[in-house]
Amino acid sequence: MLLNLSILNFIIFEKIFMDFTEGFNVFTGETGAGKSMIIDSINLLLGGKSSKDFVRKGCQKTTVQGSFSIEPHSQLNEILRNHQIEPEDDTLIITREIFDNGRSLAKINDTMVNLLFLKSISRYLLDIHGQYDQQSILDSNEHIIILDKMCGDELTSTLNSYQSLYGQYLNTRSEISKLLGLNKEKASRIDYLKFQIEEIEKASLKSNEEADLFSEFNILSNINDIKLHLSNAALQLNTGEHSVNEKLAEGLRSIKKVAHIDEAIKAFEMDLELMIDNAQELSYRILSYIDEREVDDERLAFLDERLELINRFKRKYNMSIEEILLFRDKAVKELKALIDIEETLLKLRDSLADIEKQMNVLADLLHKLRIEKAVLIENAIISQLHSLNMKDANFKISFSNEEDFNSYGKDQVHFLISTNLGVALMPLEKILSGGEVSRIMLAIKSIINEIDEVPTMIFDEIDTGISGKTAHLVGEKIKLLSSHHQIICVTHSPQIASAADTHFKIEKVSDHTSTYSLITRLAMEERVVEVARLLSGRDITENSLRNAEEMIHLKRN
Repeated sequence: MLLNLSILNFIIFEKIFMDFTEGFNVFTGETGAGKSMIIDSINLLLGGKSSKDFVRKGCQKTTVQGSFSIEPHSQLNEILRNHQIEPEDDTLIITREIFDNGRSLAKINDTMVNLLFLKSISRYLLDIHGQYDQQSILDSNEHIIILDKMCGDELTSTLNSYQSLYGQYLNTRSEISKLLGLNKEKASRIDYLKFQIEEIEKASLKSNEEADLFSEFNILSNINDIKLHLSNAALQLNTGEHSVNEKLAEGLRSIKKVAHIDEAIKAFEMDLELMIDNAQELSYRILSYIDEREVDDERLAFLDERLELINRFKRKYNMSIEEILLFRDKAVKELKALIDIEETLLKLRDSLADIEKQMNVLADLLHKLRIEKAVLIENAIISQLHSLNMKDANFKISFSNEEDFNSYGKDQVHFLISTNLGVALMPLEKILSGGEVSRIMLAIKSIINEIDEVPTMIFDEIDTGISGKTAHLVGEKIKLLSSHHQIICVTHSPQIASAADTHFKIEKVSDHTSTYSLITRLAMEERVVEVARLLSGRDITENSLRNAEEMIHLKRN
């Protein structure tokens, strides 16, 4: 269950902290005070979409943190340990931070986690019923999803196996379709690939060849300048009375005259002799380099042609030589695949037939399980609706079997309802009012959460379109649910609010510089005043106070 929630700088909330209790927790307040933002913050906490607009104006970041108690031997505990997250005292602390530049981060017990993981564990912590859920019940495409949730683990296991095969089925069909498209242009494509492969291989292109060729071309095309300047360098080093070696020899003769006086001078003599040897050796190497290099017009022409060929290929394919060679290897593989396309198609069709055979078995099993569960679910929903002041309601789950596979098998599922005696069953979207949608969703949620055993259920304005006796019955239904689940509910209904165990009031306040919302946990006297406000509006009367006190007293007993 959700133990507490702290919110810092989230839109209209500046600094909020709430301790929740077991049972039924309710939020009330004026329209626009920020009641639904509590649900938004919890949704954000569990991996919901973030936005820099969540950050309160003038602040650098918003922080939402929640503490959850979890069962020590639950599946969630095992999942967390597999991700090296160890709950402390069976408590999970989830933190979500959103920065004013749009960046966000999430942590569980100070361990950084990604949002996909956060979303994946949210179903073990709580279930949020918002206005989207109320609309989803009117979308017939959602009915099979809702039904499958109500069918429980046995169907879920079979559905997971089916959907794994369905993914393979779609991929295999896509591959076949792709190959059939290629097969139509097979002959021309093969000719084109052969031409490209032959052209590239005939050119004998090599990786890194261009740099070596260019270096040699640069030397040969400048060989006369090279010889001229190197000859001059050799002359300066070792020939004539003004050469480097002659100058060094003159210096050596001077040193030799005094070398016997000091060992340090003897060292200078040795160093200078080495310099003369090195200068002479360098001169010989330069002269050898000159002798080995000759003008080779034939080789120069070859290099020029080769470099032009390489540049032509680079321009034609708009690639580097390394990329052209990779392109050739890929073309070789594609050519082989095209030549073997008939054999590949045959194997893929055999594989598809085998997958379809397995899918048919599982689709039939899914249909059978749904049919078996449907009668029980229909009766359970009818019973729930009768208890919610829809005494003449009748509910039916309609099945149609399609020829083609879909992601849920071959079933198409439609929820049908009749709200009055003697009226034929019809699709939900054609006859349900807002209040009826709220009640049927509450009925469905009650059944689903009995199966899932989710510890916390959150209802955002479940009272839409209902009042009076119906609201009273909805309050009782939620109160009954709270005996097995922690309930957090945002409501405008005094009948629902009066049934709560713990009552929070949200109100918007302003000072001279800003507007923000406060949340107060109400004591009994304050609860009476707030329920009276919900009953009578702004003008709270003695009668509304007495009515509020009586309502709360009756719901507590």
